[in-house]
Amino acid sequence: MSKMQNLKTWQSFKAALDGTINSAENRGFRMVHSARAMQMATYEQQKLGLSTYYDKRWVLPDGIHTEPIEFCIA
Repeated sequence: MSKMQNLKTWQSFKAALDGTINSAENRGFRMVHSARAMQMATYEQQKLGLSTYYDKRWVLPDGIHTEPIEFCIA
């Protein structure tokens, strides 16, 4: 992501908590194998910039407390 897209404010964090989806664009260069040789190509990729999704912990039924995923037996 560009540096401008990476600048986050308290308002953007609050909007993410309220359910707003924040997207960002990632641009760059990569090497592409073609039939004859390697070529450099540019790419643009849409990414999720800021969200409430957190894949390291389970949210407990009270909606406030969490526990690590590796210790949760469902």
